[in-house]
Amino acid sequence: MLIYAHRGASLDAPENTLAAFKAAIDAGADGIELDIQASQDRVPVVIHDRLLKRTTGAPGNTDDLPLEELQKLDAGKGEKIPSLADVLDAVPESVHLDIEVKCKGIEPEILATLKDRSKSSYAFSSFDWSVLETIRSLDGDVELWLLMAAMSDMAIAKAQALGATALAVHNDGINAKTMKVASDAGLKVVSWTVNEPDEAKRVRELGVIGMCTDAPARVIAGLVARDAVATSENTAS
Repeated sequence: MLIYAHRGASLDAPENTLAAFKAAIDAGADGIELDIQASQDRVPVVIHDRLLKRTTGAPGNTDDLPLEELQKLDAGKGEKIPSLADVLDAVPESVHLDIEVKCKGIEPEILATLKDRSKSSYAFSSFDWSVLETIRSLDGDVELWLLMAAMSDMAIAKAQALGATALAVHNDGINAKTMKVASDAGLKVVSWTVNEPDEAKRVRELGVIGMCTDAPARVIAGLVARDAVATSENTAS
């Protein structure tokens, strides 16, 4: 099971910044989940909200400003809003990326940014499945994950139609029954957002292939500790 840092190690550093991604890598995360919006000049930028207020304190929207102006804003503790290209330059190719696309219309630019980085490993996810449809129409091979709060027949049908490999489901919607439904449909499951080691252990034992967490260091340490206890108990018995 892979551990994905949700917006980076977002409990330890400003979300969706290079500092958060570095903290995630230092913590031992296998992958990074990041969010894509569009700048005014159609550059894929890494920020969760279209509105700038929550993370930068600035008025307006990401698509009101060109990249040069966006990167003058403070995304927290002096960090700037990175472009997708900035992240690809900073993150080792061994780290898998879960690229969540938050807006329509920027799909060609995202794929163009990734084109020259053939060694990078990534999947696209989105709650807006029409975004994934557009990406599939532009690239028949890229990995797609459908994001959802809870699994449904509609989600499974759409995933199969798009040739998606996984459903990204909120951990509250993951149990033995839903895991079997996904498996029977030939789909894997990724869990979000798991911040406690006991819950991480539960979904891991159900067979998820990955989980997103705001606290990768805590979750990884907690899983290691629980595995050590289990090994000790098995040895003793």
